[in-house]
Amino acid sequence: MIDKKEAQKKGLNIIDSTKENNPLKSILEKHFPDTLSEGQVNLKALAMLLGLDSHSNTQGYELTFTGKGLANTLYTTPVEYELSEEVERSKERESTENSIIIGDNLDVLKILKSAYYEKIKMIYIDPPYNTKNENFIYPDDFRKDYKKILREVGLLEIDEEGNEIESKTLQTFRNITGSRSHSGWLSFMLPRLKLARDLLREDGVIFVSIDENEQANLKILCDEIFGEENFVAQVAWQNLDTIKNDSKYFSTNHENILVYAKNILLVEIHGIKKTEKQRAYYKNYDSDDRGDYLLTPLHAKSGTEKSIYQYTFGNGQIWTPPSGTYPRYSKEHLKELENDNRIFLDPEGKKAPQRKTFWSETGDRMPPVSFWKYEDFGSTRQSNQELSNILTKGIFQNPKPVKLVYKILEMVSKQDDIILDFFAGSGTTAQAVMELNAEDGGNRKFILVQLPEEIKEDKNKTAYNFVRNKLGRSEPKISDITIERVNRAGDKLRDESGEEFSVDIGYHVYSLREKAKLSDKGSIIPHSANITPSDIARNLALFAGKPLHIPLEELVKDKLFACEDILCVVGIDKEVELKILEDKNKAIFIDGYGTYTLESFLNLNIPSDERVNVVY
Repeated sequence: MIDKKEAQKKGLNIIDSTKENNPLKSILEKHFPDTLSEGQVNLKALAMLLGLDSHSNTQGYELTFTGKGLANTLYTTPVEYELSEEVERSKERESTENSIIIGDNLDVLKILKSAYYEKIKMIYIDPPYNTKNENFIYPDDFRKDYKKILREVGLLEIDEEGNEIESKTLQTFRNITGSRSHSGWLSFMLPRLKLARDLLREDGVIFVSIDENEQANLKILCDEIFGEENFVAQVAWQNLDTIKNDSKYFSTNHENILVYAKNILLVEIHGIKKTEKQRAYYKNYDSDDRGDYLLTPLHAKSGTEKSIYQYTFGNGQIWTPPSGTYPRYSKEHLKELENDNRIFLDPEGKKAPQRKTFWSETGDRMPPVSFWKYEDFGSTRQSNQELSNILTKGIFQNPKPVKLVYKILEMVSKQDDIILDFFAGSGTTAQAVMELNAEDGGNRKFILVQLPEEIKEDKNKTAYNFVRNKLGRSEPKISDITIERVNRAGDKLRDESGEEFSVDIGYHVYSLREKAKLSDKGSIIPHSANITPSDIARNLALFAGKPLHIPLEELVKDKLFACEDILCVVGIDKEVELKILEDKNKAIFIDGYGTYTLESFLNLNIPSDERVNVVY
């Protein structure tokens, strides 16, 4: 191990991976140090900096719930894990740019933050719904760092006898989370959505599927996290194509999808492709050379011209807006439209004058509407059948249809974008990305994150037997289904596409392993035994801001790797020294918990300048 204090004395850059990467805090520290005091934000100084009244006690509108403070703490606490590739489960790993990560998404999002901060174009998530007939997974109170966090936020107290006990607030929180309360669900979602916001590009968009149980609360939470000014739409997706006859009151045939932009001023919605079904509404009533057109009234209740006027067309037909409406166009604009034959005038005088909108001039896309019909975006029944065809019937409950995510991707993504789904489930998002790439020749990259949730035989015997018997996994997990679905969907796509096929259907599979660290007594707790030298190099590259799709090049076996313009040092010898000295421009990132000493590193005659970064 390289001694941290000695490394600092030598002028080496120290990167502490246990500290949360907070770009805003870094900006304040660098440019506005007076807003921070002993590591805490000076709210009065910050208010003065923003030109606000620092003496006002008026509170703004916000969503409050039990456990919110704890949830915010979970957002900022450091992660104690790193990524380790499961090579035997990866597919086409030498060429693929896709990733499937197995682990708690709270940890994974924190690991990704250093390399993917503001680099993700689109996030689609289908989080667990907070319903009484579903098990609520992702229990944050089982996390290893949970007790430490409880102490920090004052939720563990010391009684008169010196024993550590839970505070009344914590006891209340445990009770309500155990009963699937709104507070428990919101506490679970808050840190994950905050991390999602951090990863989105400035022109990025997030789509969140949700049902009626938490839709209202999620909307307010997203307003708070993303900013209500960045709200794009709330979509009603008709997920059921039948009526539930056993419904007591209403047959709920839709789910909601909340759409938020990172910055509403930069977001671009491409729209959806026009279809022949839409063309059926366009006719050519007067044999216009420009083809079929759609007729729209010249008036509206919200017409832009607030002064009512009467207009006489060239054929003598007189038009006046109906009572309670206003003209859409000025007299001058209406005259221009008439001169260009863009006004349909019924020769028999039975139809009111209307504007022509030509099919040929509307482009190949149209703005999406906020109600998505099942025949256009797929239904739950169709998605169950899709998965049955790929895997087996009854293996996964109500996955999202490929068509739904495919259409969303069409609306907002371009060919080289990175797509993230950190509630991957059955892997629908990956299949949609591959199919769209096959359609338009794109190179979108997907990152899936799925908790290794145990599949219990008594809960889903079909899934349990499939994973255990067909896939040969001794301890069946939901993540096994995720990987196998992506694997088979990719193979099916290649088989159906013929010889000319260049779509990336591979993926790296990563899981979480505990990081090396110092124990409370100062001894080294080394990297997990399952961590390989290339894994250590990959994690160094992540801390250096290099995304997972950037390939590693092994320069010295098990000791030195290159990733674009950086070098990742895992071991030290003379050959490593020679390779490093070959390129004096590359930044150097070295594992601080390696089996070498600072002296052995300095003996390589590498200048102790800004090139060298020691990562702990």
